[in-house]
Amino acid sequence: MTQPKRLHMIRSVRGQAQKKGRGPLFFLCVFFLVGALLGSVFSRLGGSHPQLASEFKVYFQASSQGDVPLTPLWTLVWEAVCWPLLLVLFSFGPLGVIGVPCIFLVRGFLLSYACTSFVAMYGLAGIGWNAVFFGVPALVLLPIIVCMGHWAFFNACRKLASHESTSVVLPSWSMLVCCGVLLVTCFALQGYFLPAWLPNLCKQLLLLTE
Repeated sequence: MTQPKRLHMIRSVRGQAQKKGRGPLFFLCVFFLVGALLGSVFSRLGGSHPQLASEFKVYFQASSQGDVPLTPLWTLVWEAVCWPLLLVLFSFGPLGVIGVPCIFLVRGFLLSYACTSFVAMYGLAGIGWNAVFFGVPALVLLPIIVCMGHWAFFNACRKLASHESTSVVLPSWSMLVCCGVLLVTCFALQGYFLPAWLPNLCKQLLLLTE
């Protein structure tokens, strides 16, 4: 009769751990959504940006002809790792309890502001420009930010709750492997595949904006 009790205790402990893990993640996602909402509102208040739209159109025309130089590798690396590195820094102290949610708020604001501005400038064609210039980083890098942010916020809460210095809980191997695969995928898409497809994509989208 002791074995079923042990199994029940193990399952209850796992269930409690999963509930505790979902709470901070939901909290961080709320901050991201609030930032996205604020970014959309501020972008709409800014209008259609006609001068900026004309400058972007010149850049798109150059891209359609293949005249835009390739982005250096170190720039792609920095754009991919700057936010996760900032989250890692906040994981070492109780300041991360405030810093990590602020990062989610700012990241949601910047992404939403950029995407909404393209739609305001180009209408429905702006959705296509968003998919080309923001779709890849958003789909590939946002899961990394969510995973790293959840881990960093957990460590920051441990530092705040403990009166003594506690060691940082290292991320699991599965999370590190998944984040590594996503980073490699992002580098491959932005460094090799997207530049090859960019001229044709820009030509098709320019037809929609005329």
